[in-house]
Amino acid sequence: MDTPHRPLKKICVVGGGTAGWIAAALMAEHFKGLQCEIELVESDEIGTIGVGESTVPPFLQLLTKLGVDEAAFIRETQASFKLGIE
Repeated sequence: MDTPHRPLKKICVVGGGTAGWIAAALMAEHFKGLQCEIELVESDEIGTIGVGESTVPPFLQLLTKLGVDEAAFIRETQASFKLGIE
């Protein structure tokens, strides 16, 4: 017997930082126009550690998918350019 499909109403991303925010942003884009709330829960007591996510080539594709202007992103985040990470 098939179980009736119920649409998602709310998704909770537990954990912030870069991974949490990227996950929430991608889900918000994916479910855009649907009645689905995306909630991000993060701790005020745990700091964010940048580990170089933006140095990998797919990051530019991520910005494009999310509709983020690359020049504005660089300006607003005061980003710097890296040639790679090791």
